[in-house]
Order: sequence, then structure tokens, then C-alpha cells
Amino acid sequence: MDHRAILGRLSGAFSELPPQLAQAAKAVLDAPEEVAMHSMRRFAARFGIAPTTMVRLARFAGFDSYDDFRRPFQEALRGGGGFADRAEWLQGLSASGDIGAVISGMAEASLSNVETAFRNADAAVVAKAADALLGARRVYVVGIGGLQGLAAYFAYVTRMMLPDVRLASPAMASMVDELAGITARDVLVILSIEPYARETVRTAELAASRRSRVIAVTDSLASPIAKPASHLLIVPAASPQFFPSQTAVVAMLETLVAAVVSRGDRSLVARIEAVDRFREEQGIYWRSSRS
Repeated sequence: MDHRAILGRLSGAFSELPPQLAQAAKAVLDAPEEVAMHSMRRFAARFGIAPTTMVRLARFAGFDSYDDFRRPFQEALRGGGGFADRAEWLQGLSASGDIGAVISGMAEASLSNVETAFRNADAAVVAKAADALLGARRVYVVGIGGLQGLAAYFAYVTRMMLPDVRLASPAMASMVDELAGITARDVLVILSIEPYARETVRTAELAASRRSRVIAVTDSLASPIAKPASHLLIVPAASPQFFPSQTAVVAMLETLVAAVVSRGDRSLVARIEAVDRFREEQGIYWRSSRS
């Protein structure tokens, strides 16, 4: 069993696990690389879990011991190459004073999040999500709270190449009216990072109940929008600051855009060209007087 299979098993059973095992499973789902890098006791201490609970989790996953459980994660990490140059650079930043330490912490978190997101990305899932967007009658994009700006960015870009993209914004604190017309022919792209907004979860569940395909961009296999998702894209959001990092969210959204373009036909390119030409004709872009 490789590490992806282990994560899939833990994710699938997450809602049914007793509280202590659920806490341990969430730690593994959120930080699989740390399983590989740290001993059982250090990993358990890092997440406030009893070591015996980690042993129970390993047995639940089908392994005789925690070492056997850990081995697939170690093998996956070994395939990632070394990071000595990056580590040296980050140490140099940290040595340059208080602000240097802040920059170093942010750089390390951002690079690690993007790297982990791409390393763990399943190409087949990205391709199916892109195909769902290409085949949709209508695309709804939802991001609530701090994710609203990223949702607007994704809607703005995809509107250039897809015929009907709508940025859904909750009216009167509810998304029900925004999604009143959603059907099985439509796709919902929804963003959610812990702490998860109640309205976000409700929106994903509503779309799924209407048999719409749901592309969920979220930070954990244990996320409440993972279950209603048709296509699940995981993006780490660890940060030394008070608010979760959005760097990997942007990277994944841009990757999804690139996948749509790469799997689209000539009509998609023609649409992008037409939109760009119309903007030029309407004087949308600033041009130097010398150009």
C-alpha cells in the first residue's frame, strides 16, 4: 500500500472514526511529509496526540506497526530530491535580523505549500476537473470571506475561455438564491480553507444534492467539502502568520486554468482571441504614447 492509498483510506473513513483516531488521522492527512520526516513520538507531540493513538491509527490503516505505516511516506519523500540549497538560503534570511526571520518564515511556508501541493497533485484528477469545466453548461465559482478575491480572479480568467462563468456571492448571508438554477449540467468550483465557513459547506452540499459536479479546492482530505466533491484538489495552507496562506490556492487555480487550455479545442483559443481583441478595440489596456 503506497502513501496515497493510506491517505485515501483515512479520508474515506474519517467521518466514522472516534475522536482520538480522527484527530490523529487529520494530522496525517494534513501533514503527510511530517510522517516521513519525524519519529512517531515527535509527530505525536507536534499535533498533541498520544503515541499510543498513532499506533492504533497504523493498525486501523492495516499495518502491524507504526514503522510499517510510516515506510510508504518515507519512500514517497525520498523521490522528491534534496533541498540543501533552499535550506541554506532560508537560513541566510533568518540571520539578517527580525524582519529577515519574518521573511524567512513566510518564504519557507509559501515554498513548502506550493511544493507539497504540486508533489501530491493527481494529474488524473486535474484532467477530469478540467474536462468537467470544458463540458459544463455553466460554471459557478464560490469563495467566501478571505477567499472571495481568489474566486473572483479565477472567474475573471476562466470567463475569457468558457461561455458562462458566474461568480456567486451570497445574498442576505445565503447562497441559496445564487445557486437556484444549478443542475447536473453545471459545475461548481468552491474554495475553502480552515476555519471552514458554514455557508461554504452548505453550498457544496447543495450543489451535490442537485447532482452538479463539484470541484473543491481545500486544505485537507478531512475538509467538510471533501465529501461532496466530485474532484478534490488539496492545497496546504500552513503559515507562521495569524491567517492561513493562500499561495498554494492561487497556484492550483492557475494550474487548473492551464489544464483547461491544454485540453480545450480550437474554439477555446478563438474565444480567448476574440475577448482580447474586443478589449483592445475598447481601449481597455493602457498603452504608452510612444507605442
